[in-house]
Amino acid sequence: MTTTKITILLLLAVFIGDAGAQQDEAQVRLEEVTNFAVVARMAAAKRTPILLLVSQAHCGFCTQIKEQILGPMILSGDYDNTLLIRELFIDYGSRVRDFQENDVDSGSFALRYQVYLTPTLLFIGPDGKELTERLVGIQTPELFFFYVESAVEKAIASLRTRS
Repeated sequence: MTTTKITILLLLAVFIGDAGAQQDEAQVRLEEVTNFAVVARMAAAKRTPILLLVSQAHCGFCTQIKEQILGPMILSGDYDNTLLIRELFIDYGSRVRDFQENDVDSGSFALRYQVYLTPTLLFIGPDGKELTERLVGIQTPELFFFYVESAVEKAIASLRTRS
């Protein structure tokens, strides 16, 4: 097991053991998607997949994934050159520009991917196509990082075989 994975596991254990105690200071904000065409160009230039958290403002499990999984991944710096991590809010009234730069309701955009529940993690390529199986909800929180890491590795491998 690499040092990075051990570090992330330790961070995960700290976040699980101290959930909520330091939420405001420790929370890492994910970059919210406002324009998928721009994100797609960035992903294409870096040849990286996009990990997209489909989220809602008052979703406790979304917050849990951000604080315990995605936040530590961002803080580690290990994914800076291999993965774009973004968040799409599908709350009422949220809007986004799609891959063709059309202004659409973000909930309608999520429905294009048949996302009906939050949190959902999508692993998509610069072309907007899913690269590997999505993760819906959060199962076994203490093992969830491994599910995410496995999906990230599959998405990276899938993108490489397409190129």
